[in-house]
Amino acid sequence: MKLTQMVEKFAKQGMVNPAAKVELMQAAEEMESQMQEMQETLDGKDGELAENRKTAAVERAILEAGGKNVKAILALIDMDEVSYDEKKGLTGLDMEEVKAEVPYLFHEKAEKKKGTGAAKSSQKKKEDEIREAFRRGLGR
Repeated sequence: MKLTQMVEKFAKQGMVNPAAKVELMQAAEEMESQMQEMQETLDGKDGELAENRKTAAVERAILEAGGKNVKAILALIDMDEVSYDEKKGLTGLDMEEVKAEVPYLFHEKAEKKKGTGAAKSSQKKKEDEIREAFRRGLGR
């Protein structure tokens, strides 16, 4: 129930005199307008928060895809086509398409080499020699 409606109800029941009714109506109208402004501000902040979450999710996806420069890649993405839902995640974002368009903005995935070519036993032997030389140098 709105404040103005409450004032009217009290006035009809005789709980408020006519002079006080006018003052209460003005105060109620002011309060209602302030509440409306606050609600609009809150709605705007909710929109900002949702937009920030979407941008953060896109930036995370860029980094996971190996992006070198997040701001440059973000500028190439049409954010109107991308949507973010906390449960579903990002939709409308094709990182493979962006990679194909500007491959120089992404790190290439290098295959891991399987060893250095040196046998483990020779490396162990070299470490033992270094330790022994160090001990001799310390005089122990």
